[in-house]
Amino acid sequence: MFKIVILRADYEGWWLFEGWQEDIIRQFSYESETAMKDAYREIIQKMKEQFHSFKEGKYSLLAFFNSCEMENCEDCGEDLQIFYTPMMLKNGELIA
Repeated sequence: MFKIVILRADYEGWWLFEGWQEDIIRQFSYESETAMKDAYREIIQKMKEQFHSFKEGKYSLLAFFNSCEMENCEDCGEDLQIFYTPMMLKNGELIA
């Protein structure tokens, strides 16, 4: 099964930590890898229009953000940037 998931996290680099699946806010399923890749390109384009900035991380994953979207971290006492990252999965594994 082919999927695109979009994650929302208060730290960039979430893909380096276990439990990232808990941050999934949307997911889309596709019958073929080609259909998924076409949809991924469209999602990336829309996110580039929707968000002011993005960072490219490991595996060429993009973390989109608007600098004004922050959340307060009660544990650390700071405001943290919110990031949104789309990623492609095949049978639950990242396709880089």
